[in-house]
Amino acid sequence: MRRGEAKSMATKGRWRLAMTIELRGLARMVMAACLMLVTYWQAVPGQAAEPPANAMIVVPSQLALQSDAPLLADLRERLASRVGEANVTLEILGDDRFPTSTMLHRWRETMAHRQPVGSEASDEYVVLMHDAAVRAYRGLEPPMKNAHAVAYGVRDTALREWLKDNRIPHVALDTYAERSLHWALGARRAEAGPLALWYVDDARRDTIVASVRRQGETVSGGGSGEGATHTAFDTSSLSDTWLSLAGPDQAAVAQFAARRQQQGQPRQAFLSAPVTRDNLRRVQALAADGWQFWCYQREWLRHGCLGGIFPEPDAMAGALESQLFSSATPVNLGEGLFASIPPSVLYSARDWIRGDARDDVSWLEVPESVIAQRHWTWLAFGLAAGALLIGGLLGWLARRRELRRQRRRLAMRNDQVTDLPGRFLLERRLQSFMEDAYAVSLYYLAFDSLRHLRAQFGVEYANVAAQCVAERLRGACGGVCYPARLSDDVFVVMASGAQDPMTTAQRYQDEFDIPIEVLGVPHRLEPRIGVAISPEHGKTPTALLQAAQDAADQVLASAGTEPQFFQLDMLKTAERRRILAETLADALEEEAPFFELYLQPQYRLAKRELVGAEALIRWHHPALGTISPGEFIPVAEASHQIVPLDEKVFGAMLEWLSHNVMWPKEGMANGRSLVWAINLSIRHFDDMRFTDWLLARCKEYGIAPQSIELEVTEHVATQDLGQVRQVMRTLRLHGFGLVLDDFGAGYTSLRFLKELPFTKVKLDKVYVDSIADDERSQLLVKGITDLARGLGLTVVAEGIENQEQLDILRGLGCPIGQGYLLGRPCPVDDFLTRLAGKRVATTASSSSR
Repeated sequence: MRRGEAKSMATKGRWRLAMTIELRGLARMVMAACLMLVTYWQAVPGQAAEPPANAMIVVPSQLALQSDAPLLADLRERLASRVGEANVTLEILGDDRFPTSTMLHRWRETMAHRQPVGSEASDEYVVLMHDAAVRAYRGLEPPMKNAHAVAYGVRDTALREWLKDNRIPHVALDTYAERSLHWALGARRAEAGPLALWYVDDARRDTIVASVRRQGETVSGGGSGEGATHTAFDTSSLSDTWLSLAGPDQAAVAQFAARRQQQGQPRQAFLSAPVTRDNLRRVQALAADGWQFWCYQREWLRHGCLGGIFPEPDAMAGALESQLFSSATPVNLGEGLFASIPPSVLYSARDWIRGDARDDVSWLEVPESVIAQRHWTWLAFGLAAGALLIGGLLGWLARRRELRRQRRRLAMRNDQVTDLPGRFLLERRLQSFMEDAYAVSLYYLAFDSLRHLRAQFGVEYANVAAQCVAERLRGACGGVCYPARLSDDVFVVMASGAQDPMTTAQRYQDEFDIPIEVLGVPHRLEPRIGVAISPEHGKTPTALLQAAQDAADQVLASAGTEPQFFQLDMLKTAERRRILAETLADALEEEAPFFELYLQPQYRLAKRELVGAEALIRWHHPALGTISPGEFIPVAEASHQIVPLDEKVFGAMLEWLSHNVMWPKEGMANGRSLVWAINLSIRHFDDMRFTDWLLARCKEYGIAPQSIELEVTEHVATQDLGQVRQVMRTLRLHGFGLVLDDFGAGYTSLRFLKELPFTKVKLDKVYVDSIADDERSQLLVKGITDLARGLGLTVVAEGIENQEQLDILRGLGCPIGQGYLLGRPCPVDDFLTRLAGKRVATTASSSSR
């Protein structure tokens, strides 16, 4: 840079500095004027205004002013907020020793000017910085009136005692000296060697050395306390070379230097000295001679100090302000003040600090090259992370695109098991016919029996059966229709032309009335057939398929197995099912049960005595009205919400039992404890953790498993038999009863009665309805009862509605029954009332006899 440009920049810098000073001065004048104006407004008419409070900061010298500049700036700002900028003064004594008589005389005149004779004395707040200011304050004659003083950084023992006797608070720096030395001893690497000690007065030296020994004993003893938070160190890391800064033992200095040079170690020491003119000259000479220091005053960083723990100016200023304006009893604040300040170290001295001690260090004077390198490192890291993220995203998109292509290729192929077209090819063909305005009939064939075969005999067996179904469909179509397979159990036939759709559907139904042989074993695979035509029932392939599926689902609600033609009112049914599913999902999220718990009693038929009850639920919705279980249970099954619904019912029943069940004397029906039956979905048998959950809930409510029966329907036969057997055996092992519900209505074979550990069999209501008029029904009930007795099972007849049915079932040996004749389902509270009434009647009857 040219000399002229440098001179110009220097001139601009001075001009900016001058402008800054002038602006600050102007701001202070404005603040002082505002304070004076406020004081004038607040004055009481007819009375003299109270004299304003004054604050004074007494500094020994210009050197102290320079070393304590950050602290003095914060302190001046705090005092100005208390008494006003115009009432804060800074007194510099001129020397760091006791002031001359001239300076003391000038200071006394200043004090007399602040408190004129004959005027009322104002409050004076005085901050005494270091020893010289305390000596000057002690020498004032007469002493200041209404003075409140606080001292900072006093080292002389006699001055400390004087402060204590005069009840003047003192903010000492002893804590920082000790903590800084402890940290330096523990954080330095072993290669740095022992640490010498340069000191000024013997008292401070003895205090610091005693703290090192005390801290070393605490660490070696494994104790806790203040020392436990510091870096652990060995007391031998502090050398026995203790050197007075005023007059050191030159032989000890030479011996320490020779020893360090012999071992290839630096000459490092801890510096315990205030910043004075004499100490500064001596320390500068030592630094020029090769000494390195660890210290506790930030000013020494310019003269050979590598680092340490330094007082925070803002915290120290806050402590001084608090003690100065506090009405509490003054105390010595030298011990344990601000003990959580981290160490600060020059970046050039980082090699002397152990790696594990660098985490909390605040590095000073970091070179610009290092800062730039860090910036580039973070930038490179960010770019690398961004590149990895973008690369991962591109890879994920590529994989997703490839999966889509694979699915599309697979969809365009025929089904691998049956060699029939899949959904993609079917929808494409439907779209082609619809665009050409052809009338299309769609036949949706759902083979539930295929799912049962898969559960009982495995996937390969079910695949063979599916191949047989496909061959029969091809034969029935005769090359005119277009058969396809949508899923494992669903086949679809597309036809066009003038044939009657229901006639064609009946032909498919008749075709599958003939059993299909699978590996030599005949099976009757009857489909549920739904029929839909375009464009009446759907103008898109998706809509037409949904209409045909809704028609097939309607077969379940019909009395027989005849094919169902799609009706417009089915749209309302499908919409209601959707609304029910959404409403049920919202209700299950609520903590409180949304249903009402009902109980239907079960009786021993021979003596008509109560043995238990079956738990049922009713749903009273404010908008949809009363919803029967026959409507919302299938919706819960289809929408995969049956498991949380069962859990909520089970929890509600157990909670009710825990509050209302009758214990030994009241909970016995003629010497037998009541048993409570709860319906359970077969979906629970897919989770091996279900038993643990069930036991945990019973334990939570204090209900014995022996008093609980779990009812499952015959659909359990469609599950994995091995897993069902394992879960059931575990339940029986813990005492739960197992009831096979609706026996004889569907898929159950005698094989399941033999292999699964049921305790009861509940006859389907269809047998009880016709038992009075149908001799075959009586024979079946008699046979089932004898068979169950032989297998160790108990038969329960449900749906008993008249006395004739009850008498016949008694005669056939059926032990337990339930129905409207014996007791209708009622809310749980009514059940308890009814039970109590019957018990009272029984007691009265016994008394009369």
